[in-house]
Amino acid sequence: LLLWIRRDVRALRVTRLSRACRFLWRDYNASCHYWELADLYRKLFLASLVLFIQTDDGSSKLLRLVVASVTSALFLTALALVKPFKRFDDFYLACTANLLLACCFISGTVIQLCESADDMCKTLVGFESARGASEFVVVLTVAMLIASLLVVLFKTVSAVRMPTVRLTSSGRPPVLELSPECHFHGFISHCWGTGQDQTHTVVRQLQLLLPGVRIWLDVDNLDDVGRLEEAVADAMTFLVFLSAGYFRSFNCRRELYAALASNRPFIPIFEADVAKGGASIEALKAECRENCVEAAPAAYPNYSGPGEMLARVFEEAAPIVWVRVNAFQLESLKAVALRMLLHSPFYASRPAELADGVMVPGQAGPVAFSGPVTILVCRGNVGVLDLSELVKTAAGEGRGSTASAETVTIRDAEEALEGVNAAPLSGHVVFLLYLNDKTFLDAGGAVARLVQAAMDRGIAIAPVHEQEPSCGGVPFRNFFQQTPQVLQQQPYKLYNTVAVPLYPAPEHRTVSLRLILTSMGAVPCDAGPLQRRWQLLRRRIAVARLVRRRPAEPQQIVQP
Repeated sequence: LLLWIRRDVRALRVTRLSRACRFLWRDYNASCHYWELADLYRKLFLASLVLFIQTDDGSSKLLRLVVASVTSALFLTALALVKPFKRFDDFYLACTANLLLACCFISGTVIQLCESADDMCKTLVGFESARGASEFVVVLTVAMLIASLLVVLFKTVSAVRMPTVRLTSSGRPPVLELSPECHFHGFISHCWGTGQDQTHTVVRQLQLLLPGVRIWLDVDNLDDVGRLEEAVADAMTFLVFLSAGYFRSFNCRRELYAALASNRPFIPIFEADVAKGGASIEALKAECRENCVEAAPAAYPNYSGPGEMLARVFEEAAPIVWVRVNAFQLESLKAVALRMLLHSPFYASRPAELADGVMVPGQAGPVAFSGPVTILVCRGNVGVLDLSELVKTAAGEGRGSTASAETVTIRDAEEALEGVNAAPLSGHVVFLLYLNDKTFLDAGGAVARLVQAAMDRGIAIAPVHEQEPSCGGVPFRNFFQQTPQVLQQQPYKLYNTVAVPLYPAPEHRTVSLRLILTSMGAVPCDAGPLQRRWQLLRRRIAVARLVRRRPAEPQQIVQP
């Protein structure tokens, strides 16, 4: 059976026979799908065939033990060199088991020598009697067993924490199987001038997050530019990296038409940063209408015009926004991986396994405050009230949080800091500063005045930088012109605190809100007591650094 399905297994193709025989090869790398057979032969030899050596008096001789020891040592060497297992914890467990087995056979040889003659035991082994040798073997075996179990435990924990994509429903790595007619899980199409660096990052990171995934990339797989259409048809999904000039590229349009002809699922990825070669969705749609006008292209003679292309690229599924910043990049990659898995033949019949999505160990999870928190907002800071409500809602999202959204209080900064009859501030207090194109440009300069007053009282500032241009997002360098100089100089140094970027896409906005809460002192919902105490200590240190001695003569804030 393994010989019959070897080509399908190595190509990760799904056939009825290979699926029925998965129990024989699923734990091994595709190139080592035969390893179960090799291990079966080893067990058969050590458990039965070795008894045919010296059948008359072999039980009292050393030859069987020597042969068994050599066989175990050779198999352990082959195991270490080939590394046939997909999972590291399986590999280390197999190595440990074979090492212990070899040690048992060697120990049996020592005991056999000591039982044959006491003088030989003392001369060759160094023990006075067979009892001493047996005690030594027992102690050594127990010590090796404990050490091996510790190593396996350490490696297992490391493997579990390895940053790779797992199914949220089960915590296990996803199954990467290919349809019978394909050799790649995805084909990534991009414009060399504005999207090459980004697509290389996408592919390399996906290969790290999804070990074993096969994605067609020009620098890795392009041998003949005339066979682009064949390469597109050889992949299960079609990844489109949308950047400025993509639809103007003739070869990119060839790939698009080939994907339409092969009816491949489109996974659009959108570069939004204009400085990195991006463009707005509307600009890309206009570019598509202008350039995707070929009549009956060779790859897809039934092409009906730009409307069909717009529907497949932009309307069939919302484009995934590509963000290259730390935790946000991980969310973009997770979204790409999830869509690829949804179109795989294995999960097409098991959609419930992907209903909860995918996760990566160490990703930004739900956070919560460990006590009452007061968030100060300035009404002159346009948009901050809506943002503060989002932050308050996010504070209560985690299950098992010690403080729900009701313990987060939002107060007007002007009333709390300058009001005559204002109630005293208690608990942990944070000033939420929403950085957009109107920040510090309000009439009267209330935002700058209140930020200064908050910092004079040792209140931590939580700056949030809007990234969506339609919501007032501007490059961060603009704030150095908008912000009064007194807040950029000692003793305030407002921008020494890194601003949390606020992205519009739902998956990225969730991460932004969690990072905002973390900057305010929240801790992960699954954090233990020690982690909570450490976070509290860090928050106190940060607040202590913000406490500045008020200048002898108050500095006048001058609007830029």
